[in-house]
Amino acid sequence: MYTTGRTSAEKGNSGLVWNLFLRAVDILGLILLIAIFPIPFFWFLIHPAIGFWRRVGTSPYLIALPVWGGLGLLLVTEQQWVFAGRVPRSAWTWAVGAGLFFFAIWLEVKRRRTFSPQLLLGIPELNPGHPAGALIRTGVYGFVRHPRYLVCILTLLAFAALTGSAAYFSLAILSVLLYQVVAPLEERELRARYGKAYEDYAREVPRFLPRLVRSR
Repeated sequence: MYTTGRTSAEKGNSGLVWNLFLRAVDILGLILLIAIFPIPFFWFLIHPAIGFWRRVGTSPYLIALPVWGGLGLLLVTEQQWVFAGRVPRSAWTWAVGAGLFFFAIWLEVKRRRTFSPQLLLGIPELNPGHPAGALIRTGVYGFVRHPRYLVCILTLLAFAALTGSAAYFSLAILSVLLYQVVAPLEERELRARYGKAYEDYAREVPRFLPRLVRSR
Protein backbone atom coordinates (compact mmCIF):
# COMPACT_ATOMS: atom_id res chain seq x y z
CA MET A 1 0.00 0.00 0.00
CA TYR A 2 1.44 3.37 -1.03
CA THR A 3 1.01 6.71 0.73
CA THR A 4 1.71 10.25 -0.48
CA GLY A 5 1.88 11.75 2.99
CA ARG A 6 5.15 12.69 4.63
CA THR A 7 6.46 10.65 7.52
CA SER A 8 6.83 12.17 10.96
CA ALA A 9 10.63 12.11 10.52
CA GLU A 10 10.39 14.11 7.28
CA LYS A 11 8.08 16.60 8.94
CA GLY A 12 10.48 16.87 11.85
CA ASN A 13 13.45 17.46 9.56
CA SER A 14 11.64 20.13 7.55
CA GLY A 15 10.56 21.82 10.77
CA LEU A 16 14.16 21.79 12.02
CA VAL A 17 15.42 23.32 8.78
CA TRP A 18 12.76 26.01 8.91
CA ASN A 19 13.59 26.86 12.52
CA LEU A 20 17.29 27.09 11.67
CA PHE A 21 16.43 29.41 8.79
CA LEU A 22 14.35 31.64 11.06
CA ARG A 23 17.19 31.73 13.58
CA ALA A 24 19.64 32.69 10.82
CA VAL A 25 17.32 35.54 9.79
CA ASP A 26 17.24 36.77 13.41
CA ILE A 27 21.04 36.61 13.72
CA LEU A 28 21.62 38.47 10.44
CA GLY A 29 18.98 41.01 11.43
CA LEU A 30 20.68 41.58 14.80
CA ILE A 31 24.11 41.99 13.18
CA LEU A 32 22.77 44.55 10.72
CA LEU A 33 20.87 46.34 13.49
CA ILE A 34 24.10 46.66 15.49
CA ALA A 35 26.00 47.91 12.43
CA ILE A 36 23.36 50.33 11.11
CA PHE A 37 21.19 51.66 13.93
CA PRO A 38 23.98 53.68 15.68
CA ILE A 39 24.97 55.54 12.47
CA PRO A 40 22.70 58.60 12.91
CA PHE A 41 23.87 58.96 16.52
CA PHE A 42 27.45 59.02 15.18
CA TRP A 43 26.61 61.93 12.88
CA PHE A 44 24.67 63.73 15.61
CA LEU A 45 28.00 64.01 17.45
CA ILE A 46 29.73 65.46 14.40
CA HIS A 47 27.41 67.65 12.30
CA PRO A 48 26.14 70.11 14.97
CA ALA A 49 29.72 70.82 16.13
CA ILE A 50 31.50 70.50 12.78
CA GLY A 51 33.54 73.68 13.37
CA PHE A 52 34.97 72.32 16.60
CA TRP A 53 35.76 68.91 15.11
CA ARG A 54 37.53 70.50 12.15
CA ARG A 55 39.82 72.34 14.55
CA VAL A 56 40.77 69.14 16.38
CA GLY A 57 41.01 66.96 13.26
CA THR A 58 39.53 63.44 13.07
CA SER A 59 39.45 62.88 16.85
CA PRO A 60 35.61 62.68 17.03
CA TYR A 61 36.04 59.03 16.08
CA LEU A 62 37.64 58.48 19.47
CA ILE A 63 34.31 59.48 21.01
CA ALA A 64 31.86 58.35 18.36
CA LEU A 65 33.17 54.81 17.94
CA PRO A 66 32.81 53.95 21.65
CA VAL A 67 29.24 55.32 21.48
CA TRP A 68 28.66 53.07 18.49
CA GLY A 69 30.13 50.13 20.35
CA GLY A 70 28.08 50.92 23.43
CA LEU A 71 24.84 50.96 21.49
CA GLY A 72 25.84 47.73 19.78
CA LEU A 73 26.59 46.07 23.11
CA LEU A 74 23.24 47.24 24.44
CA LEU A 75 21.45 45.66 21.48
CA VAL A 76 23.32 42.40 22.01
CA THR A 77 22.47 42.24 25.70
CA GLU A 78 18.84 43.18 24.99
CA GLN A 79 18.35 40.91 21.98
CA GLN A 80 15.70 38.97 23.88
CA TRP A 81 13.68 42.19 24.08
CA VAL A 82 14.33 42.94 20.39
CA PHE A 83 12.75 39.64 19.32
CA ALA A 84 10.27 39.16 22.17
CA GLY A 85 7.10 40.45 20.52
CA ARG A 86 6.39 39.40 16.96
CA VAL A 87 3.60 39.96 14.49
CA PRO A 88 2.51 36.97 12.38
CA ARG A 89 4.63 36.57 9.25
CA SER A 90 3.05 35.72 5.93
CA ALA A 91 4.00 35.39 2.30
CA TRP A 92 3.45 39.13 1.97
CA THR A 93 5.82 40.08 4.79
CA TRP A 94 8.47 37.71 3.42
CA ALA A 95 8.05 39.17 -0.07
CA VAL A 96 8.21 42.78 1.16
CA GLY A 97 11.19 42.12 3.41
CA ALA A 98 13.15 40.24 0.75
CA GLY A 99 12.31 42.86 -1.88
CA LEU A 100 13.49 45.74 0.32
CA PHE A 101 16.67 43.90 1.29
CA PHE A 102 17.68 43.02 -2.25
CA PHE A 103 16.91 46.56 -3.40
CA ALA A 104 19.11 47.88 -0.57
CA ILE A 105 21.95 45.59 -1.68
CA TRP A 106 21.57 46.75 -5.29
CA LEU A 107 21.53 50.39 -4.20
CA GLU A 108 24.63 49.91 -2.04
CA VAL A 109 26.54 48.32 -4.92
CA LYS A 110 25.62 51.25 -7.16
CA ARG A 111 26.51 53.76 -4.47
CA ARG A 112 29.97 52.32 -3.91
CA ARG A 113 30.80 52.93 -7.56
CA THR A 114 30.61 56.69 -7.07
CA PHE A 115 31.41 57.15 -3.37
CA SER A 116 34.92 56.64 -1.94
CA PRO A 117 35.59 55.24 1.56
CA GLN A 118 37.04 58.62 2.57
CA LEU A 119 33.77 60.35 1.72
CA LEU A 120 31.84 57.64 3.55
CA LEU A 121 33.86 58.33 6.72
CA GLY A 122 33.39 62.08 6.36
CA ILE A 123 37.10 62.87 5.99
CA PRO A 124 36.56 66.00 3.83
CA GLU A 125 33.96 67.25 6.30
CA LEU A 126 36.25 66.81 9.30
CA ASN A 127 39.56 67.87 7.76
CA PRO A 128 39.51 71.34 6.17
CA GLY A 129 42.88 70.64 4.56
CA HIS A 130 41.50 67.67 2.66
CA PRO A 131 40.27 68.50 -0.85
CA ALA A 132 36.50 68.32 -1.02
CA GLY A 133 36.40 67.35 -4.67
CA ALA A 134 33.55 67.93 -7.06
CA LEU A 135 29.90 67.61 -6.09
CA ILE A 136 28.80 64.06 -6.92
CA ARG A 137 25.69 63.96 -9.11
CA THR A 138 26.31 60.80 -11.10
CA GLY A 139 24.93 57.27 -10.64
CA VAL A 140 22.37 56.87 -7.87
CA TYR A 141 23.23 60.39 -6.67
CA GLY A 142 21.37 61.60 -9.74
CA PHE A 143 18.16 60.12 -8.31
CA VAL A 144 18.42 60.71 -4.53
CA ARG A 145 20.73 62.95 -2.51
CA HIS A 146 21.32 60.49 0.35
CA PRO A 147 21.49 56.93 -1.01
CA ARG A 148 23.73 55.71 1.84
CA TYR A 149 21.10 56.75 4.40
CA LEU A 150 18.38 55.24 2.22
CA VAL A 151 20.28 51.93 2.21
CA CYS A 152 20.29 51.94 6.01
CA ILE A 153 16.57 52.73 6.21
CA LEU A 154 15.61 50.07 3.67
CA THR A 155 17.74 47.42 5.39
CA LEU A 156 16.18 48.01 8.81
CA LEU A 157 12.65 48.06 7.37
CA ALA A 158 13.44 44.87 5.45
CA PHE A 159 14.45 42.95 8.57
CA ALA A 160 11.57 44.37 10.54
CA ALA A 161 9.36 42.59 8.02
CA LEU A 162 11.53 39.47 7.81
CA THR A 163 11.79 38.96 11.58
CA GLY A 164 8.27 40.12 12.38
CA SER A 165 9.71 41.84 15.43
CA ALA A 166 7.64 44.73 16.79
CA ALA A 167 10.67 46.18 18.58
CA TYR A 168 12.78 45.93 15.42
CA PHE A 169 10.07 47.77 13.50
CA SER A 170 9.99 50.49 16.18
CA LEU A 171 13.77 50.93 15.93
CA ALA A 172 13.50 51.07 12.13
CA ILE A 173 10.87 53.83 12.34
CA LEU A 174 13.02 55.69 14.88
CA SER A 175 15.92 55.42 12.44
CA VAL A 176 13.76 56.92 9.67
CA LEU A 177 12.91 59.87 11.94
CA LEU A 178 16.55 60.38 12.95
CA TYR A 179 17.67 60.58 9.33
CA GLN A 180 15.09 63.32 8.75
CA VAL A 181 17.21 65.39 11.14
CA VAL A 182 20.69 64.15 10.22
CA ALA A 183 20.29 64.73 6.47
CA PRO A 184 19.47 68.47 6.76
CA LEU A 185 22.43 68.92 9.12
CA GLU A 186 24.72 67.37 6.52
CA GLU A 187 23.15 69.42 3.74
CA ARG A 188 23.84 72.62 5.67
CA GLU A 189 27.56 71.84 5.42
CA LEU A 190 27.29 70.87 1.77
CA ARG A 191 25.57 74.14 0.95
CA ALA A 192 28.36 76.05 2.70
CA ARG A 193 30.97 74.06 0.75
CA TYR A 194 29.45 74.01 -2.74
CA GLY A 195 27.16 77.05 -2.69
CA LYS A 196 24.79 77.46 -5.64
CA ALA A 197 25.86 74.13 -7.16
CA TYR A 198 24.36 72.29 -4.21
CA GLU A 199 21.30 74.54 -4.13
CA ASP A 200 20.59 73.57 -7.75
CA TYR A 201 21.26 69.91 -6.97
CA ALA A 202 18.89 69.95 -3.98
CA ARG A 203 16.19 71.57 -6.08
CA GLU A 204 16.48 68.99 -8.86
CA VAL A 205 17.12 65.77 -6.89
CA PRO A 206 14.94 64.61 -3.95
CA ARG A 207 16.42 63.72 -0.59
CA PHE A 208 15.29 60.10 -0.18
CA LEU A 209 12.47 59.14 -2.53
CA PRO A 210 13.28 59.32 -6.26
CA ARG A 211 10.83 61.02 -8.56
CA LEU A 212 8.96 58.87 -11.02
CA VAL A 213 9.55 61.52 -13.67
CA ARG A 214 12.86 63.35 -13.57
CA SER A 215 12.79 67.12 -13.97
CA ARG A 216 14.59 68.62 -16.93
